[in-house]
Amino acid sequence: MTKIFLITLGLAALILAATTVVIPPTAKLEQIAYKVEETTIKIQGTGFTTIAKPYVTPGEGYVYAGMKIEFLGAYPSIQVAADGQLSKTFDQNGFVSAVYVGADASKVTLVNTAKEQVEVKLRITYSYVKATYIPLSGDMVIEVNVPDGKLAQGFNAMARLTIEPYAPYVIKAVERPDGTPATVYRVEPKVVEINTPGKYKVSITQGDSMPAAILVKSLSKQTATVSANGEFAVSGAEIGVPQGWKLLGYAVFAYTADANIIGKEVAGDINIAGGLVDVITDVNQNIIVRSVSYLVPPVWNFNIRYKIALVYGEQFKISNSLPSAVNVIYIPIVYKEAQVKWLTDRALVNVTEADVADGQWTAVVMQLPELARIVAIRTPGNAMISNATDVRLVWGSGLRAASISPDGRQAYLVVQIGDTKEMGVYTFLINWSPMRIPVVDTKGRPVGSLSAVADKFEASAAVGYVEVKVYKPEPYTLDISYKGVKAAQVIVNSLVASPQPVTLGIYNVKIVVVGALNQPISEASVSIDGFPASGKTDGSGAVVFKDVLAGSYKVNIDVGGRVKTSADLEVNGDVEKVVKTPIVAIVGGVPITTLDAIATAGGLSAAGLYFALTRRRQPVAEVEQI
Repeated sequence: MTKIFLITLGLAALILAATTVVIPPTAKLEQIAYKVEETTIKIQGTGFTTIAKPYVTPGEGYVYAGMKIEFLGAYPSIQVAADGQLSKTFDQNGFVSAVYVGADASKVTLVNTAKEQVEVKLRITYSYVKATYIPLSGDMVIEVNVPDGKLAQGFNAMARLTIEPYAPYVIKAVERPDGTPATVYRVEPKVVEINTPGKYKVSITQGDSMPAAILVKSLSKQTATVSANGEFAVSGAEIGVPQGWKLLGYAVFAYTADANIIGKEVAGDINIAGGLVDVITDVNQNIIVRSVSYLVPPVWNFNIRYKIALVYGEQFKISNSLPSAVNVIYIPIVYKEAQVKWLTDRALVNVTEADVADGQWTAVVMQLPELARIVAIRTPGNAMISNATDVRLVWGSGLRAASISPDGRQAYLVVQIGDTKEMGVYTFLINWSPMRIPVVDTKGRPVGSLSAVADKFEASAAVGYVEVKVYKPEPYTLDISYKGVKAAQVIVNSLVASPQPVTLGIYNVKIVVVGALNQPISEASVSIDGFPASGKTDGSGAVVFKDVLAGSYKVNIDVGGRVKTSADLEVNGDVEKVVKTPIVAIVGGVPITTLDAIATAGGLSAAGLYFALTRRRQPVAEVEQI
């Protein structure tokens, strides 16, 4: 435990221990179970039907996460509504092709606006999630099992591991348990998705943080040819990255075709290697050519091979072990932090003429923590985009791609394609949920009498928690006080919805004041320096202070205004502290000390001493006990 020591001046110096709590960057591991059903629904003219969320669950610990409804055909008369979060995707003709329904929606309503009955064919995917948060520290390996246990019949499994963009960590590799590279997954520097059952190891290493709001740009297309059994490499140095931008990676397309006689199939492959390779598609197709009749026998085997991948990092290499040449198209992709102003309910992204220059296309991309939900995007021309996922909008002489993810955490919007562009301020409307951090004692009980102050956001406290109204995706520091005393400094590096509790040591303290002969001293004033606890001892010489914050203190004793004593007090559990004073007796409310007794022995009567003390009332003893 890290301790911060605060020292006050004077005899009763105070040493308080404020705990420093670090909420580290985290990786969120989501075990996803999903069930796919295809069905046909007949909806009467001007009628409607409802689709309810299922009641069956795939297994213990899984929580319903929503459904995706795909329309297996075009149904112009069908309108869709839900009693919760809803996002739509449209086909090229503007008809709804899919809807994404959030976990907060209990049902989806399909309305037929036509007078005639419509038969609607649907594919419904129900999703469930079991999430765990993994603290990140240095280089580490996370083991992922897909699935993580037995699932109910009919469910499939996948897993997603996500690192928050602003965390200084990246995914390094995805491997099988024996260390060989895994082959069936999607990956980028902060996210990996595994769709095939098995055991995997995801290696995470320290790396660059990624701004939450960025501009992404595609540079000009490049071409190359890889000779048979040859290699082609790009180092990144040959890429003309615009000033102020960084190289994110490349879109790579490697392809070849050849004709061979049957029985003479060609061995070999195309391999794309780089820092982090996300293979989008890998095709090896054989086509046997024959005539309608027997005129041309099926002797020729035409082989088509191609791979498409996104390669992250500055370098990549293509190895060709085939006997024919491979053609390569590669497109550099660059990014930079967007000019963004974060407000409590929106983010304002300014796109300039310089931002959209020198690219085939430019897009604004926003990726936010789970406390945020993007609800709409307003363009500089006041067009509003909401409840839309992967849509294509008519824009100039072409189309504009835009999307808000179904969970609202991500969005993209193309701001330039070729000569079509729109500069100005793009407004991302965002609903932020406050970050609630539980505060408990060592027995897990909620702690009251809290107050909180954050360095970047508004903070408040209630019994058992503090709440911070975050509105920008970045770390912050939070000071938590208990009964006005600083109890913990929380360094928050991960904006998660369910952070681990902050635990405060809060204990009962019993102070017993005794005299020189170990007799109890009643009516002694007792206080703890630096903590709001004070009182008087009872007939047994004791006073009990409940709920004292752990720390190192001074306890101050004052008896009758004449005898003052202090002692060190270490509170790290329920404690009883005996403080001894030089008092031998109390006569008429006036404490008689050992010094007074010596004076009596020197010739002054006890009555005379009492008379003198009651008239003078001066301190005769001030003792510090260590």
